[in-house]
Amino acid sequence: MSGAVENWAALSFLEGLRPGPDESVELALLASYSADLGSIGATLLALAGKDTDAGRGSPSDFADAVERLRGKARIVIQRGRLAKMRRTPRIAAVLDQFVREVDFDEATHSWHPKVALVRTRNTTGETGWRLWIGSRNLTENVNRDIGLLLVSGTKGGALIAGADEMARALAERAELKGLRPASLAATIAKVAWRSPAGVRVERIRWSAGTGDQPVPVPPPDVDEVIVVSPFIDKQFLARQLVKGTKQSRRVLLTTVREIERIGPSLAAFDDLLALDAPDYPVGDPELGSRSAEWPSDVTSTEDEEEEVGRGLHAKLLFMRTGRKRTLWLGSANATLRAWTGRNAEATAELVVTEPVERGLKALLGSARLVDAPSGEHLPDAAVLEEEALERARAQVAARWSASLSIDGEGIRLSHRSDLHPDGPHPDEADILLEVGALHGDLLIWPPRQAEVYLGHVVPSDRSELVRLRVSRKDKGLSWLQRAPAEPPFGEDRDRAAFVRFLGARGFLLWVAGLLANDDTQSDGDWTIDEPRERTSEEEKSTFDSSLPTLEAMLAAWARDPVKFREIERRVSQYLPAVLKQAEQEDILTAEMLRSFKELWSKLRTGLGSTEVKGRSR
Repeated sequence: MSGAVENWAALSFLEGLRPGPDESVELALLASYSADLGSIGATLLALAGKDTDAGRGSPSDFADAVERLRGKARIVIQRGRLAKMRRTPRIAAVLDQFVREVDFDEATHSWHPKVALVRTRNTTGETGWRLWIGSRNLTENVNRDIGLLLVSGTKGGALIAGADEMARALAERAELKGLRPASLAATIAKVAWRSPAGVRVERIRWSAGTGDQPVPVPPPDVDEVIVVSPFIDKQFLARQLVKGTKQSRRVLLTTVREIERIGPSLAAFDDLLALDAPDYPVGDPELGSRSAEWPSDVTSTEDEEEEVGRGLHAKLLFMRTGRKRTLWLGSANATLRAWTGRNAEATAELVVTEPVERGLKALLGSARLVDAPSGEHLPDAAVLEEEALERARAQVAARWSASLSIDGEGIRLSHRSDLHPDGPHPDEADILLEVGALHGDLLIWPPRQAEVYLGHVVPSDRSELVRLRVSRKDKGLSWLQRAPAEPPFGEDRDRAAFVRFLGARGFLLWVAGLLANDDTQSDGDWTIDEPRERTSEEEKSTFDSSLPTLEAMLAAWARDPVKFREIERRVSQYLPAVLKQAEQEDILTAEMLRSFKELWSKLRTGLGSTEVKGRSR
């Protein structure tokens, strides 16, 4: 957001995560209510500085992002809210290591914050921090969202109360090896943050889901109250309508569906405004046709700036008293469940200037004025069925206590729970529960059956993410959920997946890009599994141009010996597996790889890389 223009700027969320050209990400903790695998992949590409303007990346870019961020990044979401895509790329199996789920029972509360906390380090060793708080989920849907981006810096920076508490909670949920929540909280408590023009951050309100937060209420002499939220309830709105010592203006911006649901009590607002309801991931892509598949990219535009969607998803509370303007923004909807702290939420309390207020008024100006309904809208049969399936999803997610194990060439899912020994099945007996491997078929999970054999899964496709679906008749909901593997699949799975995914040419392009420190070496799209067919002559020409040269290797070593050792580690890990696969599939490819292996070995011998590595340990 910016205080310099009438309309708030439409900036890319990914741009806020992307490190500078001389920076690398050392730690990234993100929280979201919901997510999808395409957006998680795009987020990793941005954090690694490997994404394109449209949020895409090549296979080698994706592999490099995973290698760079393994053990450094976590995305924490509400269990049951990882969206199922119609077309899930096979390499998405490796994304399981970046996801952790919170097992809140959505019947009572939800994990709902939208936060990103990122630590970077530049080439001179200086540490930097970025903190984003807003309303955007990590999904491909583009709605009217809002966020606040803060960056560390002593010049013009200030300490922010509550930032340390939020950092501690993120670290506890992230479960990253070597990351101590208390240490991170102590560090963040000392960080000075720079705010956008026209904004002063008073505090960050972090609620952990225990229901112990006070609800902001207008002071008696308030001049104006504005509530913006896609979801509302009567109790929260009533607290914003209490009359004070003078006449004040009260405005509500929400969706038509919420206005119809709440009914006549909304007539108490001076202005009742509506925008379209927000878009969410398709609930049941299992029934969709292949011709209607989702686009595989995370954004819907080729431009650096994200297209502003029509659906309202921003959450704001604004109060003006005299010349003081207070604005709360973040993840909390206009409900008591959100503002009393029953949900886990992150909200920034700001004091803003008049130009920032004008940006809010521009948002209001894009909405349409509506009348309060004369009665409350009663849900029809279709809505009631949607609600029943959502309850079933929440019950399965809350009762989940499953793990995966290798069973021969296949995967077995086992559910062990003292509270729910018969399985995570929903209460309504006629709602069917199905489960499957990430790239396998869905199988009916009978009640009172503790184990399900998910079928044969090759090592490169194994993932802790499993498919789930609840359905009744022709209606259903599909999603993904994590079941930890015992033992964990680990880096061996990642290497097997990348070898299969990249192929020989992709591997060589990856190495060439690393040596040249040039992102333009790679091509393709990580979300597409099928390589383009080539003739043998095309293949030979392509491999000839893909082979890294001796000059490029020497230049990379001379430019940065430490980075060259990292490249050497990648080659030593991947080349044997790539060569083994090529020997089984294509003689020409294997010959090219053996030529590269011979050249690489000569270079290592000439540079004495083995001795250098030995001394560095």
